Parts: sequence; C-alpha cells; structure tokens
Amino acid sequence: GNADGVAFIKVTEGGAPLWDSPSFTVPAGLTVNTNLHQTITQALGLHSLMAELREGSPPLGSRVIMADTVALTVVSNPVLAPVGLPTIGGQVGPTLITIVRGNAISITWACQNSGGGSGQARLRTVANPLTAGQLDQVGPLVNIPGFSTVTLILTLSTGFLAGSFTYQVVLTMEDSGGNILGTHSFGVSTI
Repeated sequence: GNADGVAFIKVTEGGAPLWDSPSFTVPAGLTVNTNLHQTITQALGLHSLMAELREGSPPLGSRVIMADTVALTVVSNPVLAPVGLPTIGGQVGPTLITIVRGNAISITWACQNSGGGSGQARLRTVANPLTAGQLDQVGPLVNIPGFSTVTLILTLSTGFLAGSFTYQVVLTMEDSGGNILGTHSFGVSTI
C-alpha cells in the first residue's frame, strides 16, 4: 500500500487466546521480518496452536493476513541423576582398586532421567597426581531420553602409570551444561 500499516501476531488454542504480540509498524511498500519470542506455559501433552498475523492492534485487530496451525508437544524438562554407585574395574563403589599396570579400567554408572524431555550426560575423571592424561578422561555426551535410564561408560588406560603407587581419582557425572550430577572418589594402585 501507499501508507504505513500496523500488524501483530495472535496465538490461540481452540479459539481461546494465549498470546498477542506487541503491534509493529510495516512501512508503506516494504516487507518487515519479525523475530518475536514468547514463553507460553501449557500443560503436558499435545496442543494444536493457531498463529495468525493480523492487521491492526491487539487484542482484536481486524482482518487475518495469514494463519498457520502448529502442533506442539509439551514435555517436562530433563531431570538427570546418578543411579546408585559406579562400577569401577568390576567392583561396585570401590574406594581402592588394584590393577596390573597396562590393563584398562572400565567404569560404568547409570544415569536416570525422570523428566519428560531428553537430556545428555557424561562421565569425567580427574587424577592426582597428574598422570599425563592416562587417568584424566572425558567421556562422550550420551543422550538420555525422557523417563529412561542409560548406563554411561568410560575406560581408563594404565599403561604409563608408575608401579607400586596409588593415584587418587575423582569421578564425576555431569550434564551437557557441565553441572555435576554426582561424584565418587577412589584410588588406583598398580602392580
């Protein structure tokens, strides 16, 4: 058109209004891209939302310029937590393990997601004294679907460890944001 216009976005569910954006001006003869974000709190489950671009100002506006239906599944956030104690070198929750130098140390620890949304977690070890990376390891992030339990796995090499010495290791389970979900300390002695 040859005059400025005003428009807004209206979101409804089953005809009931959920959200109206602030109105924005569309200058004459131009196209305006909008990038509006709004959190809409809904109950868990499947929702069918209608998004309408309307001419005018909220709450009613006049004619609908464009409309689209969006199917939205609402789930709860992931809630990650370790299950029990880790299994280290075949032992559940040891404080000290003795291993033949050069043998690998297998670590497993189950992570439970009691939330509906998918989350990620991994295992990490840090040793003292520093061991040239042999006992300092970061496992891969593993996807943990909602309402499920997944066992995380990490393998440590002992090939370059000094014999007859005990290394102190801190094992952590962490989420994708680096938040620590659980810790377990143990010693590694090599023969």
